[in-house]
Amino acid sequence: MDWRRGSDKERLSVKRDGPASGSDGPKPVTLRKCQECHRAGVARSHTVGICEECDVAIAEEVHERVETIKEALRKLRAEARVGAKFELWDLILAQTEALLTYEEREILTTCPPPSALLQDFRALRDAVLGPE
Repeated sequence: MDWRRGSDKERLSVKRDGPASGSDGPKPVTLRKCQECHRAGVARSHTVGICEECDVAIAEEVHERVETIKEALRKLRAEARVGAKFELWDLILAQTEALLTYEEREILTTCPPPSALLQDFRALRDAVLGPE
C-alpha cells in the first residue's frame, strides 16, 4: 500500500459533495437578499449585497447629496452673514450624516469616507464659527 493514498477502506469512505443517496436531486440554492430592499435574488451590481435597482438608486442619492454639499460649500465661501453660515453648515452636516448611514452598512459612497468628512466639516465649522 502507498502511504500517500491511504488504505483502500479510507479511500472508499471519502464523502463526495452532491446529492445524498436516495435524494431526488441537488439541494435548492438560497439566493442572497438585497441589503436595501430585502428582495431575494441579488444580481451582480457594483455594490456587494445590493441589487442592481437599489445600487442605481443609492448612486443617484449619493450624487445628489454630494452635489448639495459642494453647492453649500461654494455658498459658504461667499456668505458674509453669520446666521446664513450656520444654516449652510447645518445643511452640510446633515447631508454628510445621511451618507454616514451607508458607510455604517459598508456601502461605499465617497472618498474620503463620510465619517472622515463629518469629522473634518465639524472641525472647520468650529474653527470658523466656534463650537455649538
